[in-house]
Amino acid sequence: MDAERISSRKNKYIAHLRALASDADYRYACAEYLCDGMKLLAEALDKGARVQSVLWKDAAEELPGLDGAKQYIAPAELFDYASPMKNSPGPVFTLAMPEGQGTEMRRAVLLENVQDPGNVGTILRTLDAFDFDGLLLLEGCADPWSVKTVRSSMGAVFRRPVWCLKAAQLPGLLTRSSLP
Repeated sequence: MDAERISSRKNKYIAHLRALASDADYRYACAEYLCDGMKLLAEALDKGARVQSVLWKDAAEELPGLDGAKQYIAPAELFDYASPMKNSPGPVFTLAMPEGQGTEMRRAVLLENVQDPGNVGTILRTLDAFDFDGLLLLEGCADPWSVKTVRSSMGAVFRRPVWCLKAAQLPGLLTRSSLP
């Protein structure tokens, strides 16, 4: 495994991570989102999410499934600066946003104007526990790819599709899914 060592806050990758953590428009422009922690990384790899890059704290670890991902190592102080979580043991990693969630659903939860990312993640985790097909988010809801939403979903974001849509798109999606 080749991991590039980073030592400067001005490094482009560090700036990229910080932007992914704080700017939804940037996340969507890059079609990439940020996660934190070994448990989420293992879950992402297990569910086939496309890991783009990994930032390790002090030393890299060997993990199967990271072959195509760019890997970086940063000293603890720089890692803490790049991480969206306080006192994170790491790693911090980026994932490609899922493409084409499909339209096959029989049971889904529809949310409108739920703005707290923790609530959206918790609802996603709950519908995963009840084996629902996915989550529909109308405009005005928290970003499903924010660090807080992904973290509060406890990996459910890797197991259940999320559709972000405008209210005008809802009837068409429901019709294509054979839902009333």
